[in-house]
Amino acid sequence: MSENKKKYAYWMKPSMVEEMIEMLDTANATSKSDFVCQAVQFYIGYLHQKKCIDCGLCQKACPSLHDTVCLYPSVAYAAWSKDEEDYRSSTSGGMASVLTHYFLANVGIVYGCTVIPGIEIKHIRIDNLKDAYKLKGSKYVQSSIVDVLSQIRQDVKDGTNVLFIGTPCQVTAVKRMYEEQPDNLFLVDLICHGVPSNKWLVDYIANTLKIKADKVSSIGFRLFEAFSLCVYNDDRLIYKSGNLWTHRYEDLYYNTFIDGFTYRDSCFNCHYAKPERVSDITIGDFWGLGNETDDNYIPKHPYGISCVLPLTEKGKRLISIVKDKLNIYERPVTEAINGNDQLRFPKKKNLRIKFFRRIHKYIGVDAAYKLCVCDKIVKYKIRKIIR
Repeated sequence: MSENKKKYAYWMKPSMVEEMIEMLDTANATSKSDFVCQAVQFYIGYLHQKKCIDCGLCQKACPSLHDTVCLYPSVAYAAWSKDEEDYRSSTSGGMASVLTHYFLANVGIVYGCTVIPGIEIKHIRIDNLKDAYKLKGSKYVQSSIVDVLSQIRQDVKDGTNVLFIGTPCQVTAVKRMYEEQPDNLFLVDLICHGVPSNKWLVDYIANTLKIKADKVSSIGFRLFEAFSLCVYNDDRLIYKSGNLWTHRYEDLYYNTFIDGFTYRDSCFNCHYAKPERVSDITIGDFWGLGNETDDNYIPKHPYGISCVLPLTEKGKRLISIVKDKLNIYERPVTEAINGNDQLRFPKKKNLRIKFFRRIHKYIGVDAAYKLCVCDKIVKYKIRKIIR
């Protein structure tokens, strides 16, 4: 379990503080306090090198230093939850929710991403059905998995069936903890388009929306009927953006995210944005449904539909077990891959993105973004007038 933080006062040179502020995003730090904690932890680790016995385990486990086995899917499904309430309250069809409920109902453990009060996005451990709602919904921001890695290892060691749901790089980090993936560890990766750091979200809510972090209990990144950013104080909605597709260029966080301006640098060189996948099952939105073969036989699915790509025999068995909880239809693998760019290649850092990342620190995120897409904004407004 992680310790609760306490306040301490230390002296620092002003120049160091200024440099620290400039490096917050690079460090994926949510605040100056978080940056200092990371820096001290890193330095303590460095000092502990004196105890190093050169076993090489840390290098062997590092996903950045080694290729991880990835598999090309042999089958693809379009699916959504049969439970109407579960379907409506999920995003992308509810496939992750169906898997979560299966594990929790059968004495398993699920690790997934949630929003902690105070605008902290992190993975948590869930061991009962009443807490399953905490993992629902998309989170368009980097999640921390640091606190759960030791818990995963212990649960697996105890023989408990464990389901981990995360981005491909997070799945790889979990997978690299073992020379061979244990039979009771099930890995599901999300089709990831790239993520901003937690700091981007914290800064946007504090500086643009003028909402203090301690007033934020939860955040919704996507409603079943719209791509809208929602901020809550307990059960009270205190901010809601318009639907991205009908109110384009309204919400700054959503637009900089959807256009790839605020992704982490590593996302533009992602090793996992390709057809070959790193997990047991890949899930996400099924874009391009019907592009390659007729889909008229598939019933209406107004609240989204999941792309499901089982990759291992373990993944295929898991899909067969939960099939009775799904409306599920086999589709061509190429239809799923061709319909989603991130199943083929990572987001390209184009000239607009490069320019934005150079100037936003000097003129502000809002002004920088509008300057970089001013032509698109003008065209959008003209089209709205004509319509």
